[in-house]
Amino acid sequence: MKDKSLNDFTSLGLPTLITDSLTAGGFTEPTKIQAQAIPKLLEGRDMMGIAQTGSGKTAAFGLPILAGLLELTGRPRPMTTRALILAPTRELAVQIDENIRKFAGSKMKLDTVLVLGGVSRYHQVQKIAKGVDVIVATPGRLKDLLDDNKIRLNETRWLVLDEADRMLDMGFIAPVRAIAKAIGLRRQTMLFSATMAAEVEDLAKSLLKEPIKVEAAPQGSTVVKIDQRVIMSGSKAKRGVLNDLLGDEAEGMERVIVFARTKHGADRVAKNLAIDGHDAAAIHGNKSQNARQAALKGFASGGVRILVATDIAARGIDVKDITHVVNYDLPDDPENYVHRIGRTGRNGASGIAITLCDGTEKSKLRDVERLIRRTLPVSGDLNLVEEAAAPRQQRSNAGAPGGARTARNPKSKNPRKFNTPRPGGERSKTGEGMPHSARPAGSKPAGAKSGKPRWNKGQRDAGRVRRASANA
Repeated sequence: MKDKSLNDFTSLGLPTLITDSLTAGGFTEPTKIQAQAIPKLLEGRDMMGIAQTGSGKTAAFGLPILAGLLELTGRPRPMTTRALILAPTRELAVQIDENIRKFAGSKMKLDTVLVLGGVSRYHQVQKIAKGVDVIVATPGRLKDLLDDNKIRLNETRWLVLDEADRMLDMGFIAPVRAIAKAIGLRRQTMLFSATMAAEVEDLAKSLLKEPIKVEAAPQGSTVVKIDQRVIMSGSKAKRGVLNDLLGDEAEGMERVIVFARTKHGADRVAKNLAIDGHDAAAIHGNKSQNARQAALKGFASGGVRILVATDIAARGIDVKDITHVVNYDLPDDPENYVHRIGRTGRNGASGIAITLCDGTEKSKLRDVERLIRRTLPVSGDLNLVEEAAAPRQQRSNAGAPGGARTARNPKSKNPRKFNTPRPGGERSKTGEGMPHSARPAGSKPAGAKSGKPRWNKGQRDAGRVRRASANA
C-alpha cells in the first residue's frame, strides 16, 4: 500500500519548479515506484528498481536527476555530460528523452542529446562538443564516441541503465562496463527494469555502491487491468484469425500493436494486413532510424491503425490509447511477453492482449504462464497439433516426380544429401544434390566458396555483439 503521506510530488521532496511543471503536464499523483524511489534517490543512494512496465519508471529516475541539476551552477564543460541514461533500443531512448524534457517544462533550461546508432554521428558530436546536461544513448554508439575521444565522462554524476536486464542480456555487457569505468566511482547509479533474473541482478550489483532495492511489484507481474487471452490456431490459419479480429466491431480494435518473432515475419504480417485491407506499418531492426520513427509517428497520430513490430518495440513504445496488443507469435523469452502486453493498459487505463498460439508454441505458452503466475483463458483446440510437425519426407515427396529429388540417404547426417542425382543431367554434372562420394572428381556444389576460413567461437560471439549494437 502506498504511503498516504506521499500522495503528491511535493511531499516527495522535489523542487517547486519541477512540481509546477508536473502539475502543468497533468501529473498529479506519484505511482508506487515513484513514491518509493524518488525520496531515496534524492538522498544520493544507488538503486535497483523493479516495477511493472508502464508504471512510471522514467519519472522515478528522471525527476531526481532534474532536481540535482537545478542545484548545479554554470554550464557543463565542453565534451562532457552531467547525466547519462542508457537504453537498449533506439525507440526507448527517444521516449526517455521526450519524457525528461516534458518533466523539465519550459522554465527549466535543459540541454539534452540523443546518441543513437542508425543515424549520422555529426549532429550528435556537434552538440556534445558544447557540453550538455543529459545524454540519452544506446550503449553501442556511445562506446564508439568514447573510443574516438568525442566525449569525456569523467564529470558525469548520474548513470542510469533503463531496462537493465535486457541491456545486460543483449550483448551490451562489455560496452556498459567500459562506460561505467570511464565515469568513475564518483557517480550515482540507478538500474530500472520490469524483470531481472538472478544472474543479471548479481552482475548489476557489481555496478552499484551499497544499493537499495525497490520492488513496486513482483518480477514478471502484469498490469491487472489488461485482459489477457489465448486463441489456439494453426500457423497457416493465423492470418485469417487476425483479419477476423480486426474486422470484428465488437472487439473495438482502434489502435493495435501486433508482435512478430522475427524481422521477416513482421514484414510478412504487415504485407498480408495491407493485402487484406488494413492500414499497417512495420518496425524492426532492419529498418532505418528515420523509417522507424516515421512508422511510430504515423501510429501515434492515428494515421496508421496497426503497428507490426518485433521485440525492439516491446520496450519504450509509450503511445496513448493503445487498445490491443496481439502476439502473432509467442516470444522466445517469456519475459518479453510482459513487456509486449505492457504497451497497453498504461497509466491506469485498461487494455486487451490476445495471443495466437499454434501447436508448436504450447511450451512457450506454459513458460509465460509460469512467469506471470497465471493460467490464461484459452479458446480453440488445446490439443492442436501443428501441421508443420508432420514428417518432412512425406511433405517433400508430395508432387516430386518419382521421389527422385527427395530420396534420403539414411546413413547421412545431412538431410540435404541425396541417394540419386537430381533429374536433368546438366545440373547433376556439377555434383549438386549428390552425395560427396558420388560427385565427379574436382566438382563442388554450385555457389560453394573455397578457401574461406571457418569462424571460431570468439568471432561468432563478437559478431553477435556487433549485430545487437547495430539493431539498438
